[in-house]
Amino acid sequence: MEASPKDTPSIFLNRKLRRKLAREFIRRFCSGFSGGILLFAGVRIVTALLRNPFRESLPKIWQGILSEECARVATFFGLYPSLYHLLVDVLSVWRKNDGWNFGISGGLAGLSVAILDKTKRQTLAFFTLSRALGAGLSTLVARGVITAIPFFEVMVFCLCTSIIVYCVALRPQYLNTGYYRSILKWSRDYTDKNLQIMFRVPGTRYITCDEGGLHEGSCVQHRLKDLLKSLPGFAKLYLPIHVTPIVIFKRKVVAERPLYVLKSLVKNMILSTTFLGLTVALAKITICVLRNGLHQPPPLAGFIPALGGFVCGIALLLERHSRRKELSLFVIPHTINILYIAIKRSKLGPGLRIPHGFTLLFALSMMSVMHAYEREPESLSLLINGLLKFFVGPRTRPVTKPLSQNNNIVS
Repeated sequence: MEASPKDTPSIFLNRKLRRKLAREFIRRFCSGFSGGILLFAGVRIVTALLRNPFRESLPKIWQGILSEECARVATFFGLYPSLYHLLVDVLSVWRKNDGWNFGISGGLAGLSVAILDKTKRQTLAFFTLSRALGAGLSTLVARGVITAIPFFEVMVFCLCTSIIVYCVALRPQYLNTGYYRSILKWSRDYTDKNLQIMFRVPGTRYITCDEGGLHEGSCVQHRLKDLLKSLPGFAKLYLPIHVTPIVIFKRKVVAERPLYVLKSLVKNMILSTTFLGLTVALAKITICVLRNGLHQPPPLAGFIPALGGFVCGIALLLERHSRRKELSLFVIPHTINILYIAIKRSKLGPGLRIPHGFTLLFALSMMSVMHAYEREPESLSLLINGLLKFFVGPRTRPVTKPLSQNNNIVS
């Protein structure tokens, strides 16, 4: 017996509803497209400062805004929220309205990342994977499945920085080129040339920091002076990072309590600037002290930069609790990228290639992220919640309790 029109899903019969969905799709696409252009311009500025926080002027962005790259990025930010909400509305007609709808919609909409170039797909895939893992762990802690571990984010950060500093010193080929250059800029005196001479190329005798072209005199004394000199540049780096969320997410608070926002901004700027300056200083001091103690010719023993990276990660304790989680989630994608490049260059690499792998990884990660955003928002950082609210839109149901970081895996 054939089904009558009344038995079929009403979304395909109700012309008024279809027009409404089409209007909402276009509205969200235009909003996301314009937001994508602003994000692209902001990222260009922040990236330029990350690469060289000691630069004298901001980069020119108009040429970038008119480029094909910007058009692709803006189109993605227009497509994702439009497809996500369209799929949520359609699935709510086809099946019961539960958390699976958000996960399925987030994953299918995530396929729109295919419009970006491979490098950006890879970056977004590793970025969202780390957020998906963080959200999953926090949810398991909140539900009592696993026990919270004190200072878990600090330990993760230390392990990641240990791997990253090791690669900077001895295996730069495993790092993203831009990220490697940024770290060299942050160090102020490390260059690829002097790292080759002092750390990588086998030699017959010990090379001092003076002979390697780093500095004269005491290593510790020089590193402490260099720490103080680096703070203005790192402050310039962190200014847009801290101001941007205020401009985007806290305009109402700025209007109501400007002095409170200013005090908070200054405090956070001081903490973040000191954190990054101390992180760089601790890594370099540890490497210098161990090199001087062992007094061995190059190449540098692998445990020295690895230990330097682990020690410098302890500086994360200077940051406030919510920032610790965000910074640990920042270094995880870089660590995943190191492992990816290492595996890709190994004998296992050719056999592990998956067609459209980054697109699929991003889509799978967004399933977890969007489910968490709609059902377990406290498992995501305040920054990610704010970004999703800005680009994807408000949640489909109100949050019954204020967002906090109490359900993180740390206690």
